[in-house]
Amino acid sequence: MNIVAIDDREDLFSIKELLPNELLDELSKVDLMNIPFTKMDWQEHWNRRNFKVEPNSVFEKISQYINSQKELISASIGVDIDIIDPRYWLDLEGFTVNPHIDNPGVKNVMQVYLSDYDNAGTNFYNIKDSEVETKDDAQRWHYAYNENTPPEIRNSYECIKNTGYIMINNKTQLHGNPEMSLGKDAERLSLYCYLSGE
Repeated sequence: MNIVAIDDREDLFSIKELLPNELLDELSKVDLMNIPFTKMDWQEHWNRRNFKVEPNSVFEKISQYINSQKELISASIGVDIDIIDPRYWLDLEGFTVNPHIDNPGVKNVMQVYLSDYDNAGTNFYNIKDSEVETKDDAQRWHYAYNENTPPEIRNSYECIKNTGYIMINNKTQLHGNPEMSLGKDAERLSLYCYLSGE
């Protein structure tokens, strides 16, 4: 496992080789379209499946493995992680995600791609505190878009298997990929983890 801060702000990290090859090999044999799933809160209209993790499944094995790596991940990002709470997302045809800031309830998260797909990664953008409006609603942080001058990209993560990012959330963590639109028969699989700790 390799975790590196992308710059001196140390609130955004690149991660590579999170999972061992044995787990990736086992995962490659799974028929993803036949796994029970639910929809996520706030994402009901997205073409995304949130897999149910069944006992003895490869997803349960991945969850156990990741939790066994808490100390290494904690040391790499400077956060004392108590719990790693994984989700497994399958994004399908037409899926896209516009740039957005996660609400303050999201603290520290990790997304690792478990499949390869062109132009389906995540961009993080450089914005200023003054460009974010704080509202008294569930979303809380809102970026004021100017379509004529899109924000500068801080870092782009490609959708490459067993790579991704860790984000320590704050009001300037604008991220998304407005250019992405998954094609017919697309299966973009990723692991998304809430990293609880201080």
